[in-house]
Order: sequence, then structure tokens, then C-alpha cells
Amino acid sequence: MTSAMDIPVLIVGGGPTGQALALELSAQKISYRIIMKDAQRSPYSRALVVQPRTQELLNRHGDVRELLSTGFQARGTTMAVNGKRIADMDADFNGITTTRFPGPMAISQAQTEKYMDDQLKKYGKAVEMGIEATSITPDADGATVILVSQDGNEEVIRARYVVGADGAHSAVRHAAKTLTFEGDAYPQEFILADVKIKSDQPADRAYFCLSTGVCVVLPQQDGLARLIVSRPDQPREQDLTLEDFQQFLDKVYPGHAEIYDPVWITSFHLHHRIVSNYREGRLLLAGDAAHIHSPAGGQGMNTGIQDAVNLGWKLAAVLRGEKPDSFLDTYDAERRRVGQYLLQNSDRLFSFMTSTNTWFLWLRNLILPWVLPWAVSSPQRVLKNLTFMTQFRIRYRNSPIVGTAPGFDGPVKGGYRAVEGRLRGPEGQEKYLQDLLTPESHHLVLFSGTGPGAASEGDLHRAEGAFLESTHTRTKVHTIVGDGQHGGQLGWRDVDGATHRDYGFQRPGYALVRPDSYVAHIGPLSSLNELIAWLG
Repeated sequence: MTSAMDIPVLIVGGGPTGQALALELSAQKISYRIIMKDAQRSPYSRALVVQPRTQELLNRHGDVRELLSTGFQARGTTMAVNGKRIADMDADFNGITTTRFPGPMAISQAQTEKYMDDQLKKYGKAVEMGIEATSITPDADGATVILVSQDGNEEVIRARYVVGADGAHSAVRHAAKTLTFEGDAYPQEFILADVKIKSDQPADRAYFCLSTGVCVVLPQQDGLARLIVSRPDQPREQDLTLEDFQQFLDKVYPGHAEIYDPVWITSFHLHHRIVSNYREGRLLLAGDAAHIHSPAGGQGMNTGIQDAVNLGWKLAAVLRGEKPDSFLDTYDAERRRVGQYLLQNSDRLFSFMTSTNTWFLWLRNLILPWVLPWAVSSPQRVLKNLTFMTQFRIRYRNSPIVGTAPGFDGPVKGGYRAVEGRLRGPEGQEKYLQDLLTPESHHLVLFSGTGPGAASEGDLHRAEGAFLESTHTRTKVHTIVGDGQHGGQLGWRDVDGATHRDYGFQRPGYALVRPDSYVAHIGPLSSLNELIAWLG
């Protein structure tokens, strides 16, 4: 047993949620350790979808196109009832104009984890594999943790904060004294297979097939498809075989499909639960340790990653002494609301689609052939649903640490995602606004305005100086002038004025963006003193 050592943060769990937190703390130059019980990563993919908002946030640490190149984007979803096609919904994300990454990508979790490990290496960091936290004892100043390696070596460490990113059976959550994990299990068993598929239907679409159960066919790279089938939770006399999937597929698929060469076959049960608080003193929870829900919409892993992005900069601010310990309460205030919303909505949809009640099945399968064609016939309805899935509409409007200047009524408010925008530098180089919003600090973006009364470059630089003289918040300042104006030596020009328009700045304005790429405060440039006062 080695002697105790102090570290600011111990991350328990080295999957995507833990990796995301490690990336955020690395950018903030906060010391930490990240451990994972397994000695090596699983080659099998549990999570499969990387949503556009997650793509944006990962891109802050390294070119996410490296990850996206390993993925596959479905062109739409076909819905069938009892083997009959009833509706097609095309995945047209062209209506989402405020991002480079408008669509979700089917990417194996193994590839996502590899990408994140590669970005950690650039920071000189790595997940410590094969180490388990066997005992976690929190107190007022931190936690004492016993770590045991697979060869039996034991180490006792002290951490100021311990973050549980260790999944549904979280050891960190179990170490808490007052937290409850509220919810229940779904009654069905689900079986999953990653297989090769040969079909007379388009290979670039997902298929959602209903009968007495549910079968989902999700296209992947290299001719693979993932099949997920629901069945009554009854004892089986033998292990699952490919033939079990083929028989069910023959009944529900809207065409002919032959599956072969299985990569992975497994079964599992699903739960819908959320912890009563994402924080208990020096213990914090993220990802599946805090919330588990159905896979509907591909939200789970993405929500965990975004938990970590929200938490990382707040931990850094507290550990540097810039904020009191109570500042971490805003993590629960902002993120548990998101978890609750996703839990309620995904549970409602999932329960509707997977119910085994005989009467309900008959009614559902009777109604859907009439309702679904109507639902997907409106591009506006389809785009609304697609935008929800992308997680671009996650907002923290009721958070105690965001604000909007009185009277400002632009399309972006405090607590909203910082939207993208295409910019051109003084030497003609092109960037996107998100490229400037790096994760190590806040960013004050000053907009000149595009209409009458637009601010000059000198006006913006004077506003920059006044702000920096009056605040202790770690902040980088960026100036953006309207298209046709000169951006100066350090400023940026708004290509086509789209960024000004998307933020609502016909007149001069500002947006203070947090390290997690959400707007902390926004308003007209004339209200900059209110921002300074708001920051304290």
C-alpha cells in the first residue's frame, strides 16, 4: 500500500463521459487522475450515435472530422407496421444553418473512445486502465479513495473532488449517503446484433418496424447494420442465434433482408432512472451514473459527454479559487433539468413503441398507419423533431448564472448555445466562430452591428479595454465587424452578415460565452456596464 497523495480531481470511469471531463480539465490546466476498472477497452459498440452538438463540443479539442470520417449518416428513416411500409422521413438537416455539423453520425463507441484518447494524448494525459476504486469515503474537505490495480497493488489517495463517470452501477453514487436513483426497469428484454445485411431496400436508411414487438435496423459503416429487437422477458432454453433475428426480421421488415456474419450478439434490459441530485458534497455524478434512459433518439452518451463539458469549467473555477464551492451547485441546477426532460420524453415515446399490452398493441398498430404519414408530411414538423435530436435546443435559461440585458430580444438569450458563424480574418483566412471559442476560458465577442449606427473598430477596442480593466473573469476578447467593414489587424469580418443576424445584432452588441460554449450574458453594446456589474 502506498502513502496518500492529494489530487484536485479523481475521475472514476474512463468511458466517453469520463474522457470528456478529462479533456475539459486538461484544457483548463487542472491536475486530475482518470481511472477505469477494465484493463482494456471493449471492441463492441454500445452507444452508436454522435449528435451534432457533441460534434461541436469535441471539435474544441481536436479536428472532429477525424472521428466523423469513421462514421455513417443515414439519409432517413422508414417506418413499417406488420411488414408494411407506412411512412418515410428524410433526414434533411439543411434547415439547421448555424453549424458546420448539422446531422448525427453513426459511429461505434470504440471509435469515439479512440478519438478522445488521441486528444487526451495531445494534452499529455491518458486513462489509467485496470484500476478500480474499491472504497470511497467522502468528508468535508474531499474524499479518501482506495485504488486497487488488477495485479493487487493498493494505493490510498486523497482527492478534493471525486466525479463518478462509472456507469449505472456507479461506485461513486453508492458511496454517497443521501442520493437515491429513482426510476424503474422496462419489462421487456432487448436483443442486439451487429451483422452484415443484404436487402432489397435502400442501405442508407434506418428502419423502425412494429408488430407484436419492435425491430430497429440501424445502418453502420462497411455494410454493417445494428438490429435491436424487443421480446417478452421470459427464460430462454438456449443462447440467442442469428436465426432468432432472421425470423423476427422476416415478419416485420418492409422487404426482403438476409443477415449474416454476426460481429456481436447480446441481450440486455433497459432502465429509466435519475439520481436525486448530481452532487453530494465532494462527490459529483455524470453520464449513466446520474441518469439512464431508453436509447430512443440516440441521446444517452451525448448527454453524458455534455454533463462533463458543463462540469469541467466549473470545477476549474472552484479549484483556482475564482468561485466558491457552492458554485458547483449550478451543475445540478443546469444538467439535472436536462436529464429529467430527456428521461420523461424518451420514456413516453419508448413506452408507447414497446408496450406489450395486447389491447394497446392493436390500437397502436391501427392508428400509426394514419398518423405517421401526416406527421412526416410537414417539413416544419420534421425539422423540429430533427433539431430536438441534435441537442442544439438544450438551454439553461433558468440557470442562476446566465443573464440577458434588459430589453434585448434577439434570437439568442443567456443560457442558449453559442451558435456558429463563418468569419474572415484580416489576411483572408476563414474560420468559424466556434473555432475561437476555445474551452480554457470565457470569451467576450463584440459585434459592430450591421445597420445604421454600427460601431467602428475603435469603438469595439475601447469597449474591450473597459471590460478587461473591470473584470477578473478569465476572458479572451474577439471583435467581429459586419461584412464590408474592415476587420482590422486582430478583428474578424462577418461573412454575409449571417453571424450578426443569427445573434440579433443589427446594432452593436456583445455576447459573453462560457468555456462550455453556452452564452453567459448577451445584450447591446450600450449595456456593457451592466455585464461588468453582473459579473461582480
